[in-house]
Amino acid sequence: MITLFNIIVVGLILLIAYWWANQGLFSSILHCLCVIAAGALALAFWEPIVTEFFLKGNGFDNYAWGLTLGGLFVAFLFGFRLIADRLAPNNVKFPEMVNNIIGGAVGLWAGTLTMGMAMMACGFIQGPIEIMGHVGWARAGEANGAPTSLGELWVPAARITEQFYAMLSRGALSPLRSTALADYYPRLADTALSLHRDTYFDGDGRSTIPPDSFTLGAVTSDKSFRATDDSTGAYAVEFTVDSGAFDGGEQFILSAAQARLISGGKRPEVVFPVQFNQPTEGGMRGTYKFDDMSNYATSVPGEQDARIVLVFPGFADASAAPRFLQIKGLRFALPASADGDVASILGTTEETDTAPQDITSPEGGFVNDVSNLIAVRNSIMPAQLNTNILAPMTHATTTAGAHLITGGTGVYRKGAQMSVSRSQRIRGFFSTIGTEIVLVDASRLEDGIDIYGEGSPAFKALGTDLPLELVDSRGKGYKPVGWVWERTGDVELHFDPAHPVQRISDFPRQPSSGEHKLRLVFVIPTNVELTGVRMGKTIIGRCSVSVREGGTTD
Repeated sequence: MITLFNIIVVGLILLIAYWWANQGLFSSILHCLCVIAAGALALAFWEPIVTEFFLKGNGFDNYAWGLTLGGLFVAFLFGFRLIADRLAPNNVKFPEMVNNIIGGAVGLWAGTLTMGMAMMACGFIQGPIEIMGHVGWARAGEANGAPTSLGELWVPAARITEQFYAMLSRGALSPLRSTALADYYPRLADTALSLHRDTYFDGDGRSTIPPDSFTLGAVTSDKSFRATDDSTGAYAVEFTVDSGAFDGGEQFILSAAQARLISGGKRPEVVFPVQFNQPTEGGMRGTYKFDDMSNYATSVPGEQDARIVLVFPGFADASAAPRFLQIKGLRFALPASADGDVASILGTTEETDTAPQDITSPEGGFVNDVSNLIAVRNSIMPAQLNTNILAPMTHATTTAGAHLITGGTGVYRKGAQMSVSRSQRIRGFFSTIGTEIVLVDASRLEDGIDIYGEGSPAFKALGTDLPLELVDSRGKGYKPVGWVWERTGDVELHFDPAHPVQRISDFPRQPSSGEHKLRLVFVIPTNVELTGVRMGKTIIGRCSVSVREGGTTD
C-alpha cells in the first residue's frame, strides 16, 4: 500500500508538471508564483482563523485545522489565478524545447508545493496515523513510546514545502513585526504526518481543544534533573484543562505526540514530554513515564478539570530556553522559566483544594443540611421514554443492554407516551466507569437549596452569575451537566457532560409558586464524599453523601 501511495504522489506531481509544460513557460511561471503566494498567505492566516473562529469545543474542532489550511490555499490560489488571467490574458511564445524543459521544471516545483500543502492539510484532519501505509513521525514501541521517524516518502513533498516556506519566512516573506513561521512552527510537516493524529485509540481520540479550555501554569527549569539518560536538565510545565477539552466530554487524554516544547533562538529545537504528573482517584497525584504506547496523561473520570504537569528534557543547546508550548494543535507563549526542583514537583502526592470556601452562613449560623435533597440515583422520572421516542436526544446501549441518554435536550410528556417495552426503555443518563449520576433537588422548596437567596439576603446578594457546585471533602467542585425540569404538563431533559452549566442564571427559571420541580444532574467520581453545595466560593448548604458504585437506576 505504501508503494501505491508513493506512486500516486509522484504521479500527481508529474501530471502537474506535464500540464504546465504543455501550457508554456510563461503560464507555468505565473501559476508557480500563484501557488507560492497562495501557500504563504494560507500559512499566515491559518492559525489565527482556526483559533479565533472555529475551535468551539464541538465535533468540527477535529477537522478545523486541516480544512482551514486546505480551504485557504485553494481559495487564495483560485483568486490569484483569476487575477493572473485578467492581467495577462495572452501567452508569451518561447521555443518548444524551452517550454517543455524549463516550463516543465517550473511546473514540477509548483506541483511539489501543491502536493505538499495538500498533504499537510489532510494530515491535520482527525483520523488514523497511517495514510495508505505511510506513517511519518509518530510514537513507536521500539522507541519506548516516544515519537520518532517511521518512514519517508520517495518525494517528501510536505517536508520540502515546509522547508521552502520556512526559508521564505526568514527571507523575502519575513514578517515585519512578528516572528517567522520557522520559529513559530518548526517541524510543521512532522506534526501533520503524523504527530497531530497520534491520539488515543489509533486516531479516534481528540486531536485539538478549544483555547478557553486551557490555562497555563508555572514553568520550572531544573538543570540537575535528568529527565532522560542523556538530557541536560529538564523543564516542568504545569497546565489545567476543563471539560471542554475532554474526549466526548468524559476525560482528558493526551499522548506524548500531542505536546511539545519549542525553544527560542535562530534554530528552534523541539522536545517531547517524557514524564507526567496527574491527579488520580481519591484526591492523590501520581507521576508516570511516557515510556509505552499505552501511557497517556489523563484526568480522573467524573472530575471536570485536571491539573497536569509535563516534564520535558532539556534542549541540546544548553543555553536555549523554552519559548512555546504546543498542546493538541494549540500554541502558547511561555513565561520565563523559574529555577526550581522538578523532583519535588513530581513528588507531590496529594491534590490541593481547587477553591477556598466559607463554611458558615453569612447570617452567622451554620448553613442548612441538604443531604436529603441529594441522591446517588440515575433517574429521568417522571418522563418514561423508550429508544423510539427519545429524539432529538441521543443514547447509547451498555454491554448489559441498558439504554442511557448520552446528550441533547428534549421535551416530553409526563409518564409513558406509549407502551414502553422493558428492552427499549431509557434507564437514565450515561456515565463512564468509575462515575455515578447524582441528582440534586434545586426546586423552590421552603427548606431547599437556596440558590436564589429567598431565605437569605446575604445569599441573594451573591447574585446568579455564579456557578453552583457540589463540593467534596477535598474542596473540589463539580458543576451540573444537565437537569430534569418537571413542569405542569411536560418534562424537559437536558444532558451535556462536555459543557457543564457555568452559571445559576443558565438554569431553567422556576415560578415562585413552586409548581415546577428541578433536579440538577451531576456526574461524580465514585468513592467521593460530598460535603456541601456552594455558589462561587460560598457554601450555601452542607451535606454528607457518599458516592459509591451501584447507585440506583429507575
